[in-house]
This record gives sequence, structure tokens and C-alpha cells, in this order.
Amino acid sequence: MTDLFVKDITFDPPSLATVTGALSSAITVTGAALGDRVEVFPPYDTQGVIAFPFVSAADTIKISLFNPTAGTIDLASGTWTVHVIRK
Repeated sequence: MTDLFVKDITFDPPSLATVTGALSSAITVTGAALGDRVEVFPPYDTQGVIAFPFVSAADTIKISLFNPTAGTIDLASGTWTVHVIRK
């Protein structure tokens, strides 16, 4: 059986210079556990920025961002949807 936890969060990614990354602060997602798979769905085109979400502690996720492009990207604040999946 697969459990799915869904939460909408307001997330304002930092401005990312070319070939740099950043890590979000802790985001509470009740029910998330270490080892769960996390997917995020931004409300807009990420312009090449790659998002790697993960469970960092019980009930907590973080989003690692990386900009592999040749220019600085400053994504807007928005409502991102988070899915946490456990098998």
C-alpha cells in the first residue's frame, strides 16, 4: 500500500546565480518520514532551475535548488504542491 500526503506551501525561492544552489528552510509536512519519496510541483515554469525535495526529519521536508543555466534566475514566491509518498 502507498500512502500519499499532499500539502500546498507558500515558497519563495532565493535568487540563484549561474551554476549555484540553495537549500530551503524546514517545511512542515505532517506525516512525512525519513525514507519517503517527495515530489514538488511549482506553480510556474522554473526556467531551468532543478528542485530536489527530500525528508530531512520526521514531519519535515527541505527543497534543494540548483541553477545549471548561464544566467541568474529569481523565481517568484508562489504556492507549491508537495506530495510525500511512502511504500
